[in-house]
Amino acid sequence: MKSLALVFSFLLAGLGSGLLAQNPSDGLHFWKVLSKVKYKSKIDIESGTLIYTPVFNRSIKKLDGKEIVLKGYVIPADLSGGRMTLSAFPYSSCFFCGGAGPESVIEIDAKTPIIYRIDKPITLKGKLKLNSEDPLRLMYILKEADYYEGS
Repeated sequence: MKSLALVFSFLLAGLGSGLLAQNPSDGLHFWKVLSKVKYKSKIDIESGTLIYTPVFNRSIKKLDGKEIVLKGYVIPADLSGGRMTLSAFPYSSCFFCGGAGPESVIEIDAKTPIIYRIDKPITLKGKLKLNSEDPLRLMYILKEADYYEGS
């Protein structure tokens, strides 16, 4: 009887670990990968100001140009719904409000206007573009973004 209980315990542990495994389509997996970015600082010659440039690790670079799924909260950039920012965190604790870092937001270039509520999370899919050159744009851009209904 003890051996049966032991086998059953191992089976439950195996099932539990499978449930806790990261699922790339859950909308949260890629935020964890994107959060591993590092930064280097330099002086911008034109403005004379200190700027931080992202240094993407190998796992982030592998995602460049690939379709990813992200779940987050919309921070509007314009009223048409075509350009906006998706934050891993709610509006009250997002990067722009001082509650998180720049790795927790992604610029959204939507295929079609996205309908959203600021306080309700949405899940989007699109192609990730890494940006380390244009300081006027975010370091992460989700191109051709659209709603994700999967999994």
